[in-house]
Amino acid sequence: MKSSRTKIPRTNGQRKREALLAAGIAPSQFGKRKPAQPHRDRKHEAARGQRKHNGDWD
Repeated sequence: MKSSRTKIPRTNGQRKREALLAAGIAPSQFGKRKPAQPHRDRKHEAARGQRKHNGDWD
């Protein structure tokens, strides 16, 4: 006599959770946005560096 396995259907949410856990993403991070990085004005930084280092090179 064959033993039959009953298959329990999983919801899409359960599948997504299992996939994220398998990928190593913590459940506390699910659905959270990455924090924004502050805007960096590279022209301003370059000009400031030039002002800082324009002394006499004796």
